[in-house]
Amino acid sequence: LRQAGVAVQGRPRRAQAAVGADPVAEVSSAPLPEIVDQLLQVSDNEATEVLLRHVGLASGGEGSSAAGVAGVAEVLRDLGVPVPVRQLDGSGLSRENLIAPETLVGVLRAVGTSAEDSPLRAVLGGLPVAGFTGSLALRFDDVAPDAVGDVRAKTGTLTGVSSLAGVAVDRRGTPLVFALMADRIREVDTLDARAALDRAAAALAACTCS
Repeated sequence: LRQAGVAVQGRPRRAQAAVGADPVAEVSSAPLPEIVDQLLQVSDNEATEVLLRHVGLASGGEGSSAAGVAGVAEVLRDLGVPVPVRQLDGSGLSRENLIAPETLVGVLRAVGTSAEDSPLRAVLGGLPVAGFTGSLALRFDDVAPDAVGDVRAKTGTLTGVSSLAGVAVDRRGTPLVFALMADRIREVDTLDARAALDRAAAALAACTCS
């Protein structure tokens, strides 16, 4: 503290917490649905990695990525969703991860068909809205107007990889779940690939395919 220029009065000493002692400070976490909402909106990779480790603590008593991945696989099996082919982290930043579109579609279907009081419902509220919120606020500006406001989706981007998974409401009012993935994208084509995914999602919102 002194090295940082903070005046220190008295001497620090070790003490035991006394019954009835006044707390110096305390911090409470935001409720889990709010955390999920925020991490989906802004693609907070650190938050997703921390949550994965909490899954590991809850399911296996160990706050590690490996325990978290095992816990996620267990939940997915219980929901009848195909587990990832290979998952090494919660942030999605590892290039060794391999997740099929069927897994993302399965998760979205499970969320969309869950009971109104199910914790899974937090995912729907957190998905960015095309042209309005989060990581989609500045996208969908060159697509059919039907998509704006009627597509909610999570982005996924690494160098050479772009994906979009979410829910679109078609012109008959039917919700459709989708997962779009593209890889081996040349760096010069990054924005074009992203725009192509937006157009594909917009086509679902503009269709009468239900």
